[in-house]
Amino acid sequence: MSSAVAGAIENLHEPVLIILQVAMAATRLPLELQQQIYSNLDTRSFHAARNVCRYWRLASLDAVTLSRQLQKLPILPPVNTTRSSLQGLQGAWSEAASTLMLGTRLQRQQDTPSRTIAVQRSGYVTCPWIASATNDDWTVTIDERTAKLFDTSGAQPKIFKQWPLKDRDGIIGHGSWLTVTPEANQKLAVSASGTLLAVACKRSVQIYDLIAGPDPFPPHSHGLDSAADHHICGLDFEQNDRVLRVRLSGKGAVLYLGTPALENHSTEAGTIEYWTSKQGLRHTFLDSRLLALPGAQEANSDNSRRLSGIQLLRPFRNGLLFAAQQHGGNESSHYVLAEIRGSYTAAEHEDIHLLTADPDGVTILARLESFLSAWSFTLNGKNENGVGLWENMPSAHEHHPMYALSPDSTMLVVAERDQKVTRPVPLTQLFLFRLPGERRMVRRLEEQERRKRETWATLSRLVENPASAAASVGRAREGGNGYRVARIPLCLTTIRGAATELKFERAMDMSSGAFVVTACTADTVRRWTVTEP
Repeated sequence: MSSAVAGAIENLHEPVLIILQVAMAATRLPLELQQQIYSNLDTRSFHAARNVCRYWRLASLDAVTLSRQLQKLPILPPVNTTRSSLQGLQGAWSEAASTLMLGTRLQRQQDTPSRTIAVQRSGYVTCPWIASATNDDWTVTIDERTAKLFDTSGAQPKIFKQWPLKDRDGIIGHGSWLTVTPEANQKLAVSASGTLLAVACKRSVQIYDLIAGPDPFPPHSHGLDSAADHHICGLDFEQNDRVLRVRLSGKGAVLYLGTPALENHSTEAGTIEYWTSKQGLRHTFLDSRLLALPGAQEANSDNSRRLSGIQLLRPFRNGLLFAAQQHGGNESSHYVLAEIRGSYTAAEHEDIHLLTADPDGVTILARLESFLSAWSFTLNGKNENGVGLWENMPSAHEHHPMYALSPDSTMLVVAERDQKVTRPVPLTQLFLFRLPGERRMVRRLEEQERRKRETWATLSRLVENPASAAASVGRAREGGNGYRVARIPLCLTTIRGAATELKFERAMDMSSGAFVVTACTADTVRRWTVTEP
């Protein structure tokens, strides 16, 4: 072999040797020194460091190191490091890292202008107060008493259709059309198909068919008798246009009109024929003021637990998942993920069965913490910066927040508007929660069903043998000494203005573990890419 060839081979191997030397340099540190460095890292840096390579991960598998890092996390009661094995500490860290999303990466995309602002700047709308709702390529606005449908698919919005809006005698009266100052997305809702328009007026709802043409006296109207003493402050089409979420002004009260489809039923989209039938506008599927939480006492008391700001998310088993705020019960307000069961009842004089939410069919699946509800977790944490990574958290006092569920049901985005009325422009914060996962939620439902059966069995034995029944209740209350990791969210950002739309979609050009969160306001559309580790 010539000397030139030998020299070329040596040059080819030289970069490889350098890389190996650099890679080995980090692992040649004394193990005690590596573990001391790990103990002084913050939790996110420690989680990132131990996932660099197998050598760094092995160095992190130390009881003292893991116990010091676990003490910085919101876990109650604190993990017993003197009795827990190394495997137990490792399991506790893995669960906490997943719940708190320590390895989740957030990347903000470039903002784009909304379609609503394009309509406002077009000159077609002259009234300074505009209520609008946008759906893909169509935008509907109300300019005084005239409704206008704009085609916003092109560079410039164009008027596709317009028609006058009039009050109906006996339902709305002869008063002014809008009872409160209109704001974006507060009085209108456009269906996902872009063919239906819902309009709120005082305590009535009107449905327009955008395909059939203008009708100055819309026949598809419904007065809400259950909305007494309140006015409608928002509308949203949901569940494939099969339900209409009606937000009321009283402490986050919500009505759901229509009949949602369960997981094992047909998911046909709602049409104008559906909304004019018994299953549509005239049927109230859910009234949040009637729901009773499991284990709640003194339902009529001022301190009883109640749900507000409810929003249905998707069908789940024999019911539907929903997110809401929980108030009262001598607890700080916080968010919850729950399931609501429904029951079918025959419609009067018709051969159809209507699905109605069972007021006693609520099962809490996950507790999602707010700033005050998590105070006991974050206050006891030995973090040199106080609450550290969790100082920016929701208040859970927004009457009507907005939610979006990830396609795999593992994460939930909450849009919560700031309640300070002194701000010239309202601010909205976006928070990302980790959910338990479908398997845990199913186990939770099965456990709840088992407890109900045991309760009924205990009550039946109480009549026959009170002493044995009381003993069985005492044994059932024992146990449950495991720790609990607080479900504390990540704060995505703070945006100017109220959120008019919130979506959580799977990224098309990314890996399978990536999602895109979209938040729309009257001015801009913002997106974030959420990538799982």
